[in-house]
Amino acid sequence: MISLISKLDRMKLRVFIFLVMVVFCSIIAQELQTPDDPLERIERFTQVFNASKEGDPMVSFRDYRNLMNVVEKHREARLVDLETFVSMSQQEDVIILDARAEDLYKSSHIKGAVNLPFTKFTQQNLMRVIPNPETKILIYCNNNIQNDPINFALKTAIPANNQPLMLALNIPTYINLYGYGYKNVYELNDVIDVLVSRMDTSYIQFEGTSVPEK
Repeated sequence: MISLISKLDRMKLRVFIFLVMVVFCSIIAQELQTPDDPLERIERFTQVFNASKEGDPMVSFRDYRNLMNVVEKHREARLVDLETFVSMSQQEDVIILDARAEDLYKSSHIKGAVNLPFTKFTQQNLMRVIPNPETKILIYCNNNIQNDPINFALKTAIPANNQPLMLALNIPTYINLYGYGYKNVYELNDVIDVLVSRMDTSYIQFEGTSVPEK
């Protein structure tokens, strides 16, 4: 009888140990599973980077080049003229994104645009400004704007051979938005004349501390 009880006790112990192992393995599996929340993913990756002793920077020209090759074709079909840009801006769930420096944005920007400087592009900041990655995003930059060189200075290099090298902010803005998961992007492929805007209220308008009141 005592032997039978001992056998039962040992069996219970084995079952108990087995259940503990199942629960333990389940917890470990959950920990190793890639989280669905992008902010949680970037937080974990940041923790790994901060704890790394290898001294390798998170910089990869190859990643950027590969992304650029993909984005080039995507962007070609999403260059829009001014009329389309204005029409899209009046739709629901659309944002005009101004990626210039904050002080320039405050001084003058397309009416209704929101600001997130390109230097502040991170997964966290983009999700704060644009929570839904499916949102239609309209972008423009300095090189779309005429006759306001103070607020919209051309980003163009003029080498000794006088062949302009376009360095417009739209390009890295588009590439980075796509890389961060925002693929519903449209880029203004037209010019806006600030002088016409000041004289014609039916034309696209600007607002900001330097914009004269009408």
